[in-house]
Amino acid sequence: MKTVKKRTVLLLLAVLTAAGILYFALELSWAPMRQNPPPSQTEEAPKPETPAPEAPAPEAPEPETPAQPQSGVLEQQPLMVSEHFARDEYRCDCQGSCDGFPAEPDPELVRRVEALRLAVDAPVIITSGVRCEKRNEEVGGVPWSFHKRGAAADLYSPGVPVGTLAALAKDCGLNILPYYRDGYVHVEI
Repeated sequence: MKTVKKRTVLLLLAVLTAAGILYFALELSWAPMRQNPPPSQTEEAPKPETPAPEAPAPEAPEPETPAQPQSGVLEQQPLMVSEHFARDEYRCDCQGSCDGFPAEPDPELVRRVEALRLAVDAPVIITSGVRCEKRNEEVGGVPWSFHKRGAAADLYSPGVPVGTLAALAKDCGLNILPYYRDGYVHVEI
């Protein structure tokens, strides 16, 4: 008997709560209608308003300065070298042996990798762009590597087979070396 009373009380509370929520929801949705009721059919036609004298133009608000993160350092937008790629995506990943750019990414490489991104119509991830001498040796790159002069990149596109990506890269005018087992394509100009 006690269980039945508890369930009845809980059910009653739930119903009352739902009814209260529904009431307030309806009140809130009808409130604007009460403030500006529609004109009735029997009212006179509205009289044309006389134009109010022109108020002076409000002062333009000052542009907001970006909020500083808690660290006190302003966040900077990445320097884009093309529509979809930031310069840092081509950065040497040697962990400090160089400043990240022993050479700048070749503009022609950047242009063709951007064309590849548009052809794939999906994100293209650059896993290795510019390399310093030390990083090139660490990864087993050849001494004449195009990476060292900013004219090569290793990349992949999630969900796109290596062969498909390689064919599209070739169509974009890139020299290719697909690494099927490792899941990426080396491209160079």
